[in-house]
Amino acid sequence: MTTLITLLIGMFIGWNLPQPDWARSLQSKVVELLRGLDKK
Repeated sequence: MTTLITLLIGMFIGWNLPQPDWARSLQSKVVELLRGLDKK
């Protein structure tokens, strides 16, 4: 399920280079959030 969410968010942001700064910072926040959810 987490993988599916990550892929959807990745497609939304456009998970390929080059990334604008706002997309890079949003991606890092989302990845940290998902990692936090996985550990619980």
